[in-house]
Amino acid sequence: MSKAEQIIANNTRASRSKQGFLGQRGRIALLTLIALLMLFVYFTQPDVRATFASWTSLLSG
Repeated sequence: MSKAEQIIANNTRASRSKQGFLGQRGRIALLTLIALLMLFVYFTQPDVRATFASWTSLLSG
C-alpha cells in the first residue's frame, strides 16, 4: 500500500469516527430538547395535566 493510500484510508476512518460521535451528541441533544418541550407543555397547559392525571388514574386503578 502506498503512502497516499494509507493517508486516504486513515482520513476516511477518522472522519467516520467523528461523524459517529457527532451523531451520538446530536441524538442526545434532540432527546433532551424533546424532554424539555414535553415538561414545558405539561407545566403550562392545564388540559394536558388533566389528561395525564386521568391516564395515570387508569393505570393505578
